[in-house]
Amino acid sequence: MEFRTATPADVPSLYTLWAAAFDAPLMVPVYETDARRLDRTIVAVLPGAGTVPDRVVASVCWSPRTLVGLPGPGGAATTLTVGGVANVASAPDLRGRGLVRLALAEAVTHMEAAGMDASLLFTGTPGVYRPSGWETFEVPVVTGPLRPDDAARPARSGQAGLQGQAGLPGQAGVAVRHEPAARAALAGPTTFPVWSADLPWQDLAALHDAFHAAPVTTRRTAAHWQRRIPLWYSAAELLTARRPDGAIAGYLVVETEGETLRVRELAVGPDHTSTLEALARAAHALGRERGATRAEVRLPRIPATAILADALLATEGRETTSDATGMLRPVLREAAEIDALRAATSGPAAGFHWPGDYL
Repeated sequence: MEFRTATPADVPSLYTLWAAAFDAPLMVPVYETDARRLDRTIVAVLPGAGTVPDRVVASVCWSPRTLVGLPGPGGAATTLTVGGVANVASAPDLRGRGLVRLALAEAVTHMEAAGMDASLLFTGTPGVYRPSGWETFEVPVVTGPLRPDDAARPARSGQAGLQGQAGLPGQAGVAVRHEPAARAALAGPTTFPVWSADLPWQDLAALHDAFHAAPVTTRRTAAHWQRRIPLWYSAAELLTARRPDGAIAGYLVVETEGETLRVRELAVGPDHTSTLEALARAAHALGRERGATRAEVRLPRIPATAILADALLATEGRETTSDATGMLRPVLREAAEIDALRAATSGPAAGFHWPGDYL
């Protein structure tokens, strides 16, 4: 058994491993957005013999991210460089031999050499990673029935809705537009969704960066916005609140799964109350159209979340729980600092990690 970084020759076996281990159609396209992906992919390999190629039997991938850290002196903004871990897999016929643990250890060694402050991952099986030093953090999730139709119907402001895929009513000087689904790029080894030509991603990025830069938030790059975000939200629906001149005042990403409308991401500009209510009412109408009866709001503990939840959810039957799929591990930084960063997501600092930045 050999542990090493992946090579181009390993890719067919690597993808075969992932196909056996995961039901995740976006895994390979997301992976292929990283130009240096093979250098940051640790594989356990069974050497081949003769014409039989090497077999990849375990994998751990990591990629660098810039995260907002804890506030510095005087509340100054700080950042951390983290290694985001993803695509952790082992061959079903070789499980129980510690291959993932050994691959994780090798990945941490590479992260140390690359100067990573910490490591971040998301998982539904945290017990796999605790022995290797990762610990969970929690973010709030509010669930409950959608508001009754008569209570959630948006007030008409006299403004005509801007027409996208579908015009949706707004209020107080903004109209909500249901953006067309992401288009496919030109055919190639991987097909990437791309933003519609009349939807400037730079405007979404500016809203996102100004709206929320609390601990654990990813500082997104242009490449992230242009390639990874459309991929992550390719199954979701994007609502934009537009002023009369067409400028984007806010946006909301939602996804319907069965009878539940899930809120994935939100950003609004200053004086946001009317924009939030317009987005919530449009999301409510969209959820009803898709057959949803409930909603799940996964947003940070900030006043805007309460406004959105009140406009979207019925008063009775709400429940607040936590999503504890995120995990952090110190690499070069002290454990106490990373522990404090984990605690920020459930404390007054309102730390948060957006679903669009999952690895």
